[in-house]
Order: sequence, then structure tokens, then C-alpha cells
Amino acid sequence: MVLYTPIIGVILNHAVFVPRSIMLLLLWTVVLLTPYIISRKKVFYIIAASILFVDGLVNLFHWIVLKCPLNASSIFVFLNTNFDEASEFMAIKMTPLLLLMIPYIILFIYTLRNIPHLAFKTKGEIITWSSLWLIVVIFFADNIVHERFLRLAVPDVERAFVSFFKESKEYKNLRTRNLYNLEAELTTDDSTLVVVIVGESCNRNHMSLYGYSRETSPRLSRRGDILTFDNVVSANSNTLRSVMNFMTESNNDQPLSLDSCIHIFDILHSSPYKSFWLSNQTPIGLWDNGVTSLAQNADVVSFVNVTASSSKESTMTVSLDERLFDPFEMAISDTAKHKMVFLHLMGNHTQYSKRYPKSFEQYEDKGDKRNRIINTYDNAILYNDFVVDSILTMLNLYSERHPEIRITALYFSDHGENVFDEGDYSGHDYSDHIPNANVEIPFIIWFSPTQKEYMETYCPELFGRIHTPYMIDDLFHTMIDLGGISTPSFDRTRSIINRDFNPSRRRRLEDGKEYELRIKDK
Repeated sequence: MVLYTPIIGVILNHAVFVPRSIMLLLLWTVVLLTPYIISRKKVFYIIAASILFVDGLVNLFHWIVLKCPLNASSIFVFLNTNFDEASEFMAIKMTPLLLLMIPYIILFIYTLRNIPHLAFKTKGEIITWSSLWLIVVIFFADNIVHERFLRLAVPDVERAFVSFFKESKEYKNLRTRNLYNLEAELTTDDSTLVVVIVGESCNRNHMSLYGYSRETSPRLSRRGDILTFDNVVSANSNTLRSVMNFMTESNNDQPLSLDSCIHIFDILHSSPYKSFWLSNQTPIGLWDNGVTSLAQNADVVSFVNVTASSSKESTMTVSLDERLFDPFEMAISDTAKHKMVFLHLMGNHTQYSKRYPKSFEQYEDKGDKRNRIINTYDNAILYNDFVVDSILTMLNLYSERHPEIRITALYFSDHGENVFDEGDYSGHDYSDHIPNANVEIPFIIWFSPTQKEYMETYCPELFGRIHTPYMIDDLFHTMIDLGGISTPSFDRTRSIINRDFNPSRRRRLEDGKEYELRIKDK
């Protein structure tokens, strides 16, 4: 029974299977069986077998569905998934391989009905069990001494849950964390407005702006006042970790504790900036609470999607991103001399068909499942094009009324979405490696005439960097740079709008693999 799950794992995806996991399971089996061997009470055997069965069952399901062992990211995604999303996911992932769980359950029943008689009776048994425990003690002690017990001596499922609870604690601590008072001064006295438009699940390969065959971004394509960067990726494949990375000094090179590292709102709070967080995403739910806790540090916070009482309801109901237009107009009209406004769109979040009004249904929601999903996703991209273009148009009109204000707008997506681009499925989950579609995102910069003139002097190299590699876990530094803020945590080599930007950084994604190497292999 103990060996069944790793054997299936090897068969399903040997490339990501770690042979050490078999040894770990056997060592922990020895540990769990020891109370039964010493006491000879069957209840301890039943407890040990049940623990091992549940561990294997959870991991077996994950191997069958995602072709890899359980990890903390999967737990976060599961707890943030509503019923509709779960139904869609299982419909896509439904496979006859799930029948492999039946033999495993039969093995468990057989294990409980045939309890072996294990004891320290013979010399051979004493030597065997003493030797096994010696191996256990040496292995565990070595990993404890070298501070790698969790990483190398704990089975996949338990390690995933420990990591999950550790990260959850960080997110919960964000709720009570006070803003830091830091050294932060402005390098200019000019009035400034920085707008950060955070998209959701937008795969740039489905935008005609980036060469997609369907005309899904006609408005942005017609604009002659934007810089369109085509070599920008997200470091992460989910919203929570992506937002936490680009809003803080933590990044994939140097991951830091999110409840203690410096956030962009610490910088803005310590400077003359007034900050705004305007969101069409739900503030409710475990997954969203990390982002919500961080966003609450803004001077002005507005969640327009609050008609639901759970994350399930908020994603199943329609809350179009145009609802952000009015609060956005109020934010940019605020009399503060220095403002940074964040807009968190619902974007292209599943369910795609709920992300646009009927008037944007250019591609009909019909045909087989694959075509329906692609069509509704492309409609959502088309509506997203309207939303982003409208925001830029509002800024353009505001700039005409206030030419003295230097205005910048960034648009990008937190991560991408695999809509049958790689493999026969849609979503942003992954197994052994992140599909390119999950991280290849749009990245657009808009400048007002006054700001463009300033940037042509400050960093003329920027206008030739549209093909330059960049990863948005460095956006923390770019936002500080755009705000004209001088602070010790700012690293100019990580800001794409700075003359000293270092484009040679190796872009290692959350799966541990380098994006450049994957592109080269492709």
C-alpha cells in the first residue's frame, strides 16, 4: 500500500519523480509502526495504516490529476477555488486514470483485514528493527543538524501542508502589521501621478496587439502613445504570490518573509505620496486576504465587487471592470500633488463568460468545449482591451486639463492563462513546469506628454527596450523609480525605466526553472 502511490507517480511522470520519496515513506512507516510493535495493540497498527493511507490517497489524486506530488501552491489554489471553478477544472481533468484509486483503496482494506504479527521475539527481528531505527535516527539527525529536515526528511504531503501553514501565517500577520516609517524623499518637486493597472489571467498570446490572429485588442493596437513590451513574464502562476512579489522587495532571487519585508505602501506612506487601491476583485476569501491585507495599507481603499458574501459568489456573478471607472475618475482628480493609483481588474478570471457584457460577444459561446472556452476567453480579452484603453483615454483627457502633471500608467497582468495553448486544458495550474502561456503577459507603458519629455532625458534607453527581458517581481523598484522616490531599498538595476537597468538577470520562475532556457528548448 505504501509503495503504490510512488509507483504510480513514476509511471505517470518519471521526469519529476524524486526517488528519495520512496525511502522517506519507508522510514516514516518504520516510525509509525513502532508503537504497535512495542505494545502489540492493533489500534496502533490501524492508526499507522490510516495515516499512511490518507497521505498516499491525497498524493495519488494529485499525481493523477496534475502529474506531480502535492505542493503548497495546490493547497492555496484549492482553498480559493469556488464550486464553478472546481467543476470546470474536474470536467477538464476528468480521466480514466482516476480508476487507479480503486486498487489503492482495496489495498488499504486488505491491510486492515490482515494485520501482521510484528514483535521483538527473535534475534533476527531484533537486529532488523534495530538496524532500521539506526538508519532512521542517523538520517533524521543529519537533516536536523544541517537544518534541512522539512525540505529533505518530510514526505510530500506533510511538507506541502507545513509550507502552506507557514505562508498562511505570514499572510495573517499582514493584517496586524503596521506601516513602516522609512527614509524616503522625492527627487523632484513636479506634480506626479502613477497609475498601476493590474490585469488578471491575461495571456498576451491571445491579444492581437501581440500578433494573435483574432482582432482581440483593436483599441490598444490603434494607440500611438503606448510602449508595448513583448518579452515580459510573471515570476508566478497565481495571483497571490505574483502580487506579493511585485508589491514588495521580495523576489524570486531573494524571497523574504512577506509580513516583515518592505512593501510599496511603506515607501509611499513615508513619502509625500497619497495612495489608492481600487479593486474589482473580491476582498473575501483566504486566497484574497493576503492581497486584501496588503491593499488595506493604501490611503484610500475601494472594493467595488462586494455584493457577494464569498469568493465563490463573487466570481460566479458578473462584476464588470468598467465599474472601476467612476472611483478611478475620483482618484485621479484628488488634489494631492503626488498620487499612486492601483487598479486591480477582474480581467480574464474564470469564468471567462462572466467577464464581458453581451455587446462584446464577438465569438459565439458554442461548439465543443474547447472552442467555447477559447471563444469566451477571447471575448474577455476584447472587453479587457476596452477597459484598459478607456482608462488610458481618461488619463489623456486629464493630462490635457493638467499638462503640468507628469503622468505614467502601467498595464500588465499578474500572470497568464493557458487556454489550450500548451496541452489540452485551460487554466493556470501546472505540474512539473509552468507552461509559457501561464507567465507570458502583456506589459504596456503610457506617458503623458510632460512625462514623456521628462523620460526622454531621464532614460532615453527605455524607448528601445520593448524587446528587453524583464520579470515583474522587480516591479517594486520600477514603481519607486516612476514615483521619483529616493529610498535605501530601491535598486536601480532592477528598474526597467532606469539607465542602470540590468537586462541580463536570469528569470527563474516559481517552478525553479529558467524562462530563457525553456524558450530556447521550445
